[in-house]
Amino acid sequence: MPKSTVAKPQSRDFIRVGKSRIEGTGVFAKRKIPKGTRIIEYLGRRIPIGTLLVEIAADKPIRTYSFRVNETTMIDGTVGGNDARFINHSCEPNCEAYVFDDRVYIYAMRDIIRSEELTFDYKLGPALTGAEKKIDKSQFACNCGSPGCRGTMLAMKQKRKTN
Repeated sequence: MPKSTVAKPQSRDFIRVGKSRIEGTGVFAKRKIPKGTRIIEYLGRRIPIGTLLVEIAADKPIRTYSFRVNETTMIDGTVGGNDARFINHSCEPNCEAYVFDDRVYIYAMRDIIRSEELTFDYKLGPALTGAEKKIDKSQFACNCGSPGCRGTMLAMKQKRKTN
């Protein structure tokens, strides 16, 4: 009887954490990551946006690792989070985030070479509707250093089409 072979699952151990030239700690490719690859899920405590804002205001944390899942929920990567929380912002990113069934995944937008830092565009904005005018833009300066750097981690306003 022929011996049955079972294909070994490919290792998804794509990343390592290290010192970043962009900001503090960053995430780097341990090997080539092909375009379209799901790299990592963004994990942490799920919390209502309002509750997280109250906690941030009370504790005034130095770092906040949070990701907006939908209109009411954030993932707080500081509690129960994984290495995804260390992926830095870039105005010319190599990754992008997708939300499926209220789960956030980071995907490669293009081939990423070994040792390259993983980044995505944070597209930051107000946590609550109507708070746009209260944002202190100086607190959201970008350090990505890319040729097309817009100087901020804030989302660019959509330009209205004129006919």
